Amino acid sequence: MRRALILAAFVLMSFVPVQAFAAWGLGANLGMTLHNPAETGSDNVTLIGFPSQASVFTSLRPGLRVGFAGDSSPHEVYLDVSLDHEASGGDSFTAVRLGGNYQYNFSGTSFRPYLTAGLGVFSEHADFSSSTSATSMTFGGGAGVGFPIGDQAGRLRLEARYDKLQEGKDNGDVVIGEAGITSLLFGFDLWLR
Repeated sequence: MRRALILAAFVLMSFVPVQAFAAWGLGANLGMTLHNPAETGSDNVTLIGFPSQASVFTSLRPGLRVGFAGDSSPHEVYLDVSLDHEASGGDSFTAVRLGGNYQYNFSGTSFRPYLTAGLGVFSEHADFSSSTSATSMTFGGGAGVGFPIGDQAGRLRLEARYDKLQEGKDNGDVVIGEAGITSLLFGFDLWLR
């Protein structure tokens, strides 16, 4: 299943013509996330991350963003990537997320509004008294505004986003609970031309 989800993320990115890309972008997401589990009686969790990361609660807003965009094209694709690993006294927890996204940038001079949508995979592995692993799919979208900086050498972003985390099981036991993730993000990208 993991291979199929990763393949789906790369297929999503194939809708934008490769020859139109003129720049690579490298950036980060900072922000606040509200984790709202679907399970009745579970508490919501609000987290602030600098940069945002994968974890048992944030799960959907990775800190590293690698993108491709055209100079005169409104189309952009990017990968969100994160790894969170914690180890103590022989116990360990690892969360990994990879998400492929498409972004449409509207025209503007001092700022550019945009819409974005994507899908990805979230994987969690824990070694405590017993070992559990699960992988689930994520999908969502958002809207934001980008502010160019340094003669188009970079961009600041402000974005509101909602993602859905699907349930992930290990031998019938729920390891990753279904949840809705609402995020308010501040990010930046540096363009390598």
